[in-house]
Amino acid sequence: MSTTDENGTPQDAVQVPDILHSTLVRAAPDAVFDLLSSGTGWDKWFTNGSTFGPSEGSPVHLVWRGWTDDGSDVTDDGVVMECVPNERFAFTWGTPPSLVTFTTAEHPDGTWLTVVETGLPQTAAGLARFGECAPGWGEALTLVRCYAEHGIRLST
Repeated sequence: MSTTDENGTPQDAVQVPDILHSTLVRAAPDAVFDLLSSGTGWDKWFTNGSTFGPSEGSPVHLVWRGWTDDGSDVTDDGVVMECVPNERFAFTWGTPPSLVTFTTAEHPDGTWLTVVETGLPQTAAGLARFGECAPGWGEALTLVRCYAEHGIRLST
């Protein structure tokens, strides 16, 4: 089977799985949700200058200042697809867009936080993106935990 990448270049289809990570965050679900559902929240633990709000249809603009080896900024854009306060927040990002969904659930010790990324292209380029994003989302949950539990921002 053959398909095309985002530039229209033919590629052989490959099987690209969804990304799934979960962790326990020792903080209240509403506090964790607030860190995930707005640009202001993301800027506390991960980004620098991101803009989006906790409402469906809101444009998402993620900014990482000085992120590359040469000090260049990295940006990504998408749209908020779902926002159920203190339960679920989903947005698109990337080219072509994939869907990132955070879910929060009350736990006796705080909040069970899960992130799932679906819809990655079933191409070699999609597999490469999986290779970047799969470990990245694991790291992101660690960053959220450190900030929510201790007020410590680990990323630059």
